[in-house]
Amino acid sequence: MSLANQLADDCLLGIMSENEKLIQVYTDKELKQVMSAYPESILVYNQSPQSIQIRDTIEYSDGQKNIEVFQETKGVFGLRAYRQIGKIQTPVTLELSD
Repeated sequence: MSLANQLADDCLLGIMSENEKLIQVYTDKELKQVMSAYPESILVYNQSPQSIQIRDTIEYSDGQKNIEVFQETKGVFGLRAYRQIGKIQTPVTLELSD
């Protein structure tokens, strides 16, 4: 979330690996390579035009997990989670656990 706050108007796009480390990417080629290397990873992105443009080039595999970081009010962030089921991104409920 701190990175999302720093990049509020810039592209936030990357893969969260299984150890919850974010691997940030800047091009569709990088994204495809990282997604291939980490097939069980979660795609993390914000609503910047560059992020949306790159995401639109990706063909999601069934079961792909995505987290969208969104900002409705300056400084107030939220998360939306999705899972690819067939050709549809289906909303998923996020739960905080320690």
